[in-house]
Amino acid sequence: MTIRIVIGRVLKGVAVSMGLAASALGQTTTGVTDDEIVIGMFAPLSGPLAAYGTDPINAARAYFDDINTKGGIHGRTLHYLVEDDKCTPAAANTVVRKFITVEKVFLLLGGSCSGSTVSIQELVNQEKVPHFMLNASGDAGVYPPTTYQFGSAPGTQRATLAAVMMYAIEGLGAKSVGVLGPNDAMGTSALEMITAMAEKYDIKVVANEIVPNNATDVTVPVLNVHSANPDVIILTTYAPPTTLVMKKLTEFGLLDKPVISAIQGVSNTEAFVASLDGNTAGLGKFYYAHPLVAESMDDPALKPWKDLMVKYYPDRPEPGIVGAYGFPHAMAIVDALERAGPDLTREAFMKAIDQTNLETGVMATPTIFAPGRRDSNRGQIIVKFDGSTVTRVGGPYTWDALIDPAVFGD
Repeated sequence: MTIRIVIGRVLKGVAVSMGLAASALGQTTTGVTDDEIVIGMFAPLSGPLAAYGTDPINAARAYFDDINTKGGIHGRTLHYLVEDDKCTPAAANTVVRKFITVEKVFLLLGGSCSGSTVSIQELVNQEKVPHFMLNASGDAGVYPPTTYQFGSAPGTQRATLAAVMMYAIEGLGAKSVGVLGPNDAMGTSALEMITAMAEKYDIKVVANEIVPNNATDVTVPVLNVHSANPDVIILTTYAPPTTLVMKKLTEFGLLDKPVISAIQGVSNTEAFVASLDGNTAGLGKFYYAHPLVAESMDDPALKPWKDLMVKYYPDRPEPGIVGAYGFPHAMAIVDALERAGPDLTREAFMKAIDQTNLETGVMATPTIFAPGRRDSNRGQIIVKFDGSTVTRVGGPYTWDALIDPAVFGD
């Protein structure tokens, strides 16, 4: 079911008014009228991975809502439509085809899961509709870069695993690592960076065990990795299997190894602790990566953004920190629309977006797009979480400063 949001006016006689607007513009730019710009938005809003979509999409919507209350962009409001892609390629393709062929959107902002997000790359490039990932890492969608698909606001798996590996080496003195993660697009991209960093810095990957996103029992992979005796255990899993791994390590008393999770492992610290049934005994040596300027939505640096989300979406009074990942690409879109000027075309927008270098006040490093660069955020920090306190311990680390991009053959 499509959610239609229009701020600042009542739609009457849509077909007639859009036709008049197109005539007034003297052009037929899809998704643009005299008084609105149509944006298609999507994320997992139901199912086990809804936590990765709900708060980020609310952040982007809140930012657009706020822009609209201030008069929009060159007199046009941002008219956004929202769909649930269920974190599956089939649903994502259905949603995006509808947005492009039926709703006639100007651009797309959506996707919280790499597999579903990357699956629409061919479609958006074929149709020449700019698509900005919401908060998916989406490595395969930006490496190698294509013209119309843009990612990744919170950082790709290259960014997060470069930071994880660098902290394991510099911060924890690791000479060997063991890996637990899925073998999907996200997991494959994560392992690619782990392997590249291991080769450059002479680190041994002593175990690599597959833990699928729908895992229900992780006993065997956990025991296999621990028995390989790595200096550090690295997790590239989403939050549900990350919880299973930490529970299993605690159950067996295997708490001697530091554990560092990639960005996707902890979407919300309170929810993470709750998922552990409140048992934080296994978090004495637990670390995770994230790309933000602060470690809590209540930190003074992020509190204004939390307040903006709650202002427009009060049904979520305590949005998770993953929600902040929804802001950067919404900001980049607005910034490019403003710079493209009142005579808006896709060509003018694309020229503007390729000159993006934006300090968002949300991310630890700038959001950058340029010709040949479609991964907007290349920096991550590492924090330690003991179950109650989050402490920054390393970074920001920028992946292309740690390893030569040419290694990946992009």
